[in-house]
Amino acid sequence: MKLPRNIVAAAILCLGHAAGAQVTNSSISTADAFLCIGSPGNPEEGGADLSGLNFGAAGTLAVAPASSPKGEFQSVVKFNLSNSVALFNSAYGSNNWFVSGISLALTSNYGTAGVQPNNGIFPVISGGSFVIEWLSDDDWVEGTGTPNLPTTDGVDYDSLPDLLSGLVEILCTNSYLPPGDNIRVTWPLPLATNLVADILGGGDVTFLFCAADNQIGYLFNSYNYGRGNQPLIQVVATPMLKIISGAFTNGQFHLTGIGLNNLTCQIQAGANLSAANWQTIGAATAGTNGAIHFDDAGTTNQLRRYYRLSQ
Repeated sequence: MKLPRNIVAAAILCLGHAAGAQVTNSSISTADAFLCIGSPGNPEEGGADLSGLNFGAAGTLAVAPASSPKGEFQSVVKFNLSNSVALFNSAYGSNNWFVSGISLALTSNYGTAGVQPNNGIFPVISGGSFVIEWLSDDDWVEGTGTPNLPTTDGVDYDSLPDLLSGLVEILCTNSYLPPGDNIRVTWPLPLATNLVADILGGGDVTFLFCAADNQIGYLFNSYNYGRGNQPLIQVVATPMLKIISGAFTNGQFHLTGIGLNNLTCQIQAGANLSAANWQTIGAATAGTNGAIHFDDAGTTNQLRRYYRLSQ
């Protein structure tokens, strides 16, 4: 876009989409399963090795350490985020937004410390620490097994070496304190490069949950349980900070931009695009519609100047 006289505004873009407010999209898991190894204290199959059995159709997912009386439990959860990307593109336009927040929301109908779930395969509910990992491998099958009728048609504990053979990233370690039954707990995730790239790809995203200490006995409902207790991923998108126009008005150069509503940003200017050349010449706060306006009283139509917005 050509501006009047010698004034040049950097990163100018005319947007045909609304901006200003952040947009959050929530998606229910599309596949999930717990993976267990079994133990002599586990009544299922007489305490036999459960590592080759699938429990993908169970209403519950579980995390417990190998030292648990019921044996080790890990869980995998898959989300499809094509609807998130479509929503954000619709709100802001393609490439005009960035991921600014990611969290998982988990709920359990067995969320009280010391309680034994009604199926003896699971450990007693107990607080402790657990890890959430991002997996690059989304090519696993949920399966149809249940605690009372396990199958061999989907992911199981023996699948872990294959799941972990691709790119894996530990996202966070969390402390779980049983909140009570049917109370949702939200776990914020870091904006890790691999995770964000996976989300921007608009396809499947897989997480693995495993114990980080010897105390945890965490059960949370799978999407098969339903009743509002399904695992949720919540992705927040924020509009890009953009310059959209510039022109002389009443002898001053008037700059118009757009960004997150109520966000205060710095207005920077320079004689060229050198990284060391930028100087802050003022600040402006976006309105409730995300619009940013700034008058540069220090320029004239004879001055060559570049502008940029900085948070």
